[in-house]
Amino acid sequence: MNDSSNRSLGIRANIAWNTIGSVFYQGCLWLMTVLVVRLSADYQNSGMLAFAMSIGNIYTALGTYTMRTYQVSDVSNQNSAGNYIALRFITVTSSYFLCAAYGLAISGNVATLLVILAFLLFKADEAFVNVLYGCDQKAMRLDLVGKSQITRGCLVVGLFVMGMLCFDNLAIALSLIFLGCLSITLFFDVRNTHPIVDSLHPSITRARCLHLLKVCFPSVAGNVIGGLVISIARQYFGIAYGESALGIYASVATPCVIIQVLAQNLYTPLLGPIAESLEANEHREAVSSSLRLLALVGGVALGLSALLSLFASPLLTALYGDSIVPYVGLLPFAMLVTTEVALNYVLSDLLIVYKRMKQTFVVNGIAFAIMAITVIPCTTLWYMNGLNYSLIIAYTVSAVYGLTILFHTTRRK
Repeated sequence: MNDSSNRSLGIRANIAWNTIGSVFYQGCLWLMTVLVVRLSADYQNSGMLAFAMSIGNIYTALGTYTMRTYQVSDVSNQNSAGNYIALRFITVTSSYFLCAAYGLAISGNVATLLVILAFLLFKADEAFVNVLYGCDQKAMRLDLVGKSQITRGCLVVGLFVMGMLCFDNLAIALSLIFLGCLSITLFFDVRNTHPIVDSLHPSITRARCLHLLKVCFPSVAGNVIGGLVISIARQYFGIAYGESALGIYASVATPCVIIQVLAQNLYTPLLGPIAESLEANEHREAVSSSLRLLALVGGVALGLSALLSLFASPLLTALYGDSIVPYVGLLPFAMLVTTEVALNYVLSDLLIVYKRMKQTFVVNGIAFAIMAITVIPCTTLWYMNGLNYSLIIAYTVSAVYGLTILFHTTRRK
C-alpha cells in the first residue's frame, strides 16, 4: 500500500486517463458495428448485433446493479471491496440468466439467440470488471482503468475481425471477444487492483447483501428502465420494420455513442470529490461542482454534435458506402438524443450521490412512459426518424423534472 506505484494520481491525470481509455474502448465497440456491416453481405448481422446490444444495455444495469457510483460515494468505507465484489458476482450471474431468458422469449430465430447469448457473456465480464474499476476510482488510480480499456478495445477489434474472417459467424466472433476480455480481467485488472485495496476476496453476509440490494434498488430500477427507453424503442422498431431496417438505423446512430461516452467520462472522476464535500458538510462547494458538471456535459455533447453534423454525409459515406446516403438525415437528431442521454446519466449519478435514490427511478420512469406512448405514432409518421423524435420528447420531459428535483435538493442543502 505504501509503494510509490500505488500512489493516487491528481484529478487532471485521472480525468485524462479515464476519458482517453473510455473513449478509445467505446470507439472500438462502435468500430465493431461498422465492421459488421463491412464484413457481411447485407445488414442482417448488423441488425442482430443491434438487437443483442439493446438487451445488453438492460443487462449492464442489472449486472452492475448501478453500484459504481454508490461504491465511489462510500467515502467512509461502510462496505469493503470484498463486499462489493461478492455482490457483483451475485448480480452478474443472476442477471445473465434473466436476460438470456428474455432474449429467448423475444428473439425471432436461433441465430439471433446465439448472438444475444454470446454478447451477454461479453457484457458479463464488462459488468464484473466495473467493480474493480470502482476500487481504482476510489484510490484515484484511473490510469489502471484507462490502460485496461485501451487493451480491451484493441482485443475487441482484432478478435472480432478474426472471428468474422475465419468463421463468418457473429456469435463465434463475440465469443472470442469475451474470452479475450476475460483474460484482461484476470491477468491485468485483478493483479493491479489487488495492491490498492485491503482485499479482493469476495466476502459478504446475507444481511449486508440484502441491505445493499435494498438501498440501491431504486436507482437500479431507474437505470434498468433508463436502459429500456432506447432498447425497447429499438426492439419495437426491429420487430415492426425488420432487422435490416434496425441495422441501418443503428449504423447511423451508433457513432453518437462516442460523444456520449466522452461527455460522461469527463465528469466521472469528479463524483468522488462531490461526495467528499457532502460528507464534510461543504454543501455550497458540492452544489457548485454539481452545476459545473451539468454545464460541462451538456456543453461538450452539444458542441461535438454540432461539429459532427457538419461532416455527417462524407463521414457516413466513408464508413458504410453509398447505401447509407439516404439515411444521413438521421444523424443530427440521433446526436441530440445522445446529448440528452448523457445529461440523464449525469442527473442520475448526482441524485445517487445526493442520496435521492428513488428520484432516479422517477426520472427514468418518466422517460420510459413518454417513449412508450410516442414511439408507435412517431415511427408510423416519420419511420426511422420517428425513433429519434420519440426519444427527444421523452428525455426532454424527464430532464426538466430531474433538473427541478436536483435544484430543490441543492437549495435545501
